[in-house]
Amino acid sequence: MGRIILILVLVFIAYVFVKSFLRRDQRPAADADQAEHMVACRHCQVNVPTSEALLAGGHYYCSEEHRRLGAG
Repeated sequence: MGRIILILVLVFIAYVFVKSFLRRDQRPAADADQAEHMVACRHCQVNVPTSEALLAGGHYYCSEEHRRLGAG
C-alpha cells in the first residue's frame, strides 16, 4: 500500500512539473508587438508614449503647461 501512495505522489509531482513547464513555453514574448514609441518632451526631456504626448510645432511635449512654456 505504501508503494502505491508513493507512486501516486511521484506521478502527481511529475504532472505538475510538466504542466508548469509547458505553460511557461506558451507565454508571449514580452509584448514586443504592443510596445509603443517613446518621445522626449522638448521642455523637460521626460520620455512619454507618443499617444500621450502633445505635438506642437513639430516638437513633443509631456503636458499642456510645457507646450505653452516651449523649449526650456
